[in-house]
Amino acid sequence: MTSPLSHNAPTRWIRAVPWLAAALAGGLVVGWLDRSATEVQGPLLVLMMVAFLVAIPRGAPAWATALATSLGLPLAHIIGHLLGDKNGASWGMLLVVVPSTIAAYVGAGTGVLMRSASALVDRRFLLGSVILACSVMGVGPVYATLVARAQPFAWWVGTIWQLITLVGWAVAAPLILRAWRTVPSGDERGVPPDELWRQAMIVLGIAVAHAILLPLSTRMLFIPLGTSSFAGATAWAFAAYLPLDALTYVALISAAYVSDADRRSRAAATREAATRGELAVARLAGLRAQLRPHFLFNALNTASVMASRGDGEGTRRVLAGLGDLLRYVMRGADEPNSPSAGMVPLRDEIAFVEQYLALERERFPEQLRATVTVAPEVEDIVVPALFLQPLVENAIKHGVGGRIGAGKVVVRAWRDGDMLRVSVTDDGPGLTAEPNAAPSGIGLANTRTRLTVLYGAAASLTLTQRATGGAEVVVSIPVNATG
Repeated sequence: MTSPLSHNAPTRWIRAVPWLAAALAGGLVVGWLDRSATEVQGPLLVLMMVAFLVAIPRGAPAWATALATSLGLPLAHIIGHLLGDKNGASWGMLLVVVPSTIAAYVGAGTGVLMRSASALVDRRFLLGSVILACSVMGVGPVYATLVARAQPFAWWVGTIWQLITLVGWAVAAPLILRAWRTVPSGDERGVPPDELWRQAMIVLGIAVAHAILLPLSTRMLFIPLGTSSFAGATAWAFAAYLPLDALTYVALISAAYVSDADRRSRAAATREAATRGELAVARLAGLRAQLRPHFLFNALNTASVMASRGDGEGTRRVLAGLGDLLRYVMRGADEPNSPSAGMVPLRDEIAFVEQYLALERERFPEQLRATVTVAPEVEDIVVPALFLQPLVENAIKHGVGGRIGAGKVVVRAWRDGDMLRVSVTDDGPGLTAEPNAAPSGIGLANTRTRLTVLYGAAASLTLTQRATGGAEVVVSIPVNATG
C-alpha cells in the first residue's frame, strides 16, 4: 500500500530547495574564511551554527541540511584552488559531517521546542532569546579574529563589539520583521529566486553597516585597532561578521516564522471550526424550517378530511390534537440557530409520533393499525426532533394509503451496543426501487441529511424490502454522541 505521504514527497523536496541552498551558501562562506584561518575551532563552530540555524524551521530534513552545509567547506577550498590557492580540499574535511549532523538535529529539535514555546511564552521573549543566543555564540569567532589581527585588547574589544551587536539587532529586529511580513507567501514552488536575492542583499547591507560601525565605535572609545588601519579593520570586521550576521538574520526570521506559523495554524483551525459550526447550524435550521410546513400541510389535510365528513366531534379532536402537535413542532423556534434547539429526549419524540398516529387513525379508522414499542433504557437518549415523524408518515402513505384492507405500521426503538436503533416497518407493497437507494421525497431525504449534518458517517438511515412484504426503515444513531 502506498503511503499518502509519498504523494507529498516531491512537493516537500521542492520546498526544501531554498533551505538547502542557504545551508550550502553558509558552508561556502565558512569554507572561504577557513582558507585563511590559523585554527580550525572557529570555522568549525561557525559551520555548526550554520547547520543548527538552517535546521530550525525544519524546511528540509536535518540530515540533508547537514550534508549541504558540510559540502560547502570542501567546495570553497576547491574553488580557491582553481583560482590559484595552493591549498585544496582534503578528505579530512568530510569529518565535519559528524558535528554538522549533530548540530542540524539539535536545530530541528530546537525548532520543535520553539513552536511549542510560541504558544506558551511571549513572542518578544522568544525573539529576544534568539538574538541573545546568537550574540553569545559569536563571542568565540570574534575573539579569535581579533587575536589573529593582533588586537592588543582582544577580549575587551570582542565583548564591546558583541554588546553593540546585541543592541543593534534588538533595534533592527522590528524593522526586519516588518519588512519580512511584506514578502509574498509564494506557492508550492517555494520562495521566488528574486526574493532570495533581495534577502541576500539585506544581509549584505547589514554586514557592511555592522563592519563600519564596530571599528568606528572602537575609535570613538579611544581603543587602538592594533596594526590595522580603519579601512583594514573594516574589511576584516566585515569578513568576520558576514557569516555571523547571516546566521543571526536566518535565526531571527526562522523564530518569527515558526511562532507566526503556529499562531496562524491555531487561528485558522479555530476559524475553520467556527465556520463549520455556523454552516451546520444554519443548515439544520433550514432543514427544520423545510420540514415544518411539509408536516403541517399533511396534518391540516387530515383535519380537512374530518371536517368534510361532517364529523364535528372528530374534527374537534383532530384540531385539539393538532394544537398539541403544533406546540411540539414549534419548540425551539425562539432559538432557530441553536444546535440544541432541534434536540429532544426520545420519549418526547415517541409521544409526538403516538399523537400523530392518533390523528391518522381518525383519517383511516378501519385501515390503520399501529404498534409502538420502546425499550425503557433508551427513552432518555437525545435525538433530533421530528426525525421519526417523516418515517411514520412514509410508512402510512405506502403501507396504508390506497389500500382497501387494513395496513400495519410498527415502530420499535432499542439499544444495540453503543447505537440507538429505531425502525419503522409497514406491510404494504414494498419498494419499487433498489434497496438502500437514496430515499425520495422531502421527508426521508430531509431526515437522512439531518443525520449526516449532526453525526456525519456515525449515523445512518437504511430503507430495505422486507422478506415478508412491505418496507423497513432503520435509523442508527450513536448513543455517546447524543447524550
